[in-house]
Amino acid sequence: MDRVLLSDFFHLNLPRDMEQCIELFSIFGGYTEPIDCDEPIEALIIRHILIPSESHREQLLAPLHDDPLYLKLLHAIAVGDRRQQSAYRRARIGKEKGGEAFDFLRYNGFLSLERSRETPLVRAHPKQRFKKEIEHHRISHKLRFTTPFLRFWFAFVEPFTSSIREGNFIPFMDNFHIHGNAFVGFVFEELCDLYIRDILAPKFHADILDSGSYWDREVEIDLLSETMEGEIWVGECKWTNHKVNKKELRKLEDKCVKTDIVPDKIFLFTKRGFSNELLDLRDKRIFCFTAEELTLLTDRP
Repeated sequence: MDRVLLSDFFHLNLPRDMEQCIELFSIFGGYTEPIDCDEPIEALIIRHILIPSESHREQLLAPLHDDPLYLKLLHAIAVGDRRQQSAYRRARIGKEKGGEAFDFLRYNGFLSLERSRETPLVRAHPKQRFKKEIEHHRISHKLRFTTPFLRFWFAFVEPFTSSIREGNFIPFMDNFHIHGNAFVGFVFEELCDLYIRDILAPKFHADILDSGSYWDREVEIDLLSETMEGEIWVGECKWTNHKVNKKELRKLEDKCVKTDIVPDKIFLFTKRGFSNELLDLRDKRIFCFTAEELTLLTDRP
């Protein structure tokens, strides 16, 4: 995630708080025209995206020449788990064509690559065999959009091009109301990773060696950072209205056990807050942050 992109969005539009900023940034991050943050989010989408959709589409899709292969892949990445192999399967294209399409889309500024940190399977001897699902597992990198606006377009707008052209926004809105909150959650995760790198690392006098999400065959951890000082930091992000409790912490700790990770610090990020039971834990490794604390990221770097 680009901190300048977030800072520019914040100072251009001046949202009332960080929660609103994150919700709007997940849609309009990378959109360069100012928006009125006092308007309902549906009204903003209609005014700035759906009504002028043909103009946006002409500009956004010009490099793609309406090639269905690129459109299918971009939609698959926008709505899926972003792993290369699952995106190719969802788009129904093979690995070779998928790789060529990704190279083209990265060159034209649509996508970037987040490399997996999963370690390859180690056999005790050359003839050792594992369970079928383990043998068939392949390490897969993740594909990410360069701006939230691009991801929003291919997740929500492009699939409903026909009805939007007809002025019928109901199918779009129905889909947005079902999936919109989960969509914001991923942007929140990216911003939390940025907060670790830009705010927490200097606070703890640490240098980040590697940072991002972690995934393998069995588990997925929202945030995993490795420092030059040899520490491992893990984190969990929850974009929900309920308070995060000790149960969420235990789930994260269980994931660490499965992956043989012993975290030196545990960061919990949430939209609103935490249960008293969690806040009362006397564990010096645990640090809790609400969305509002990410306001520090809006300072111009």
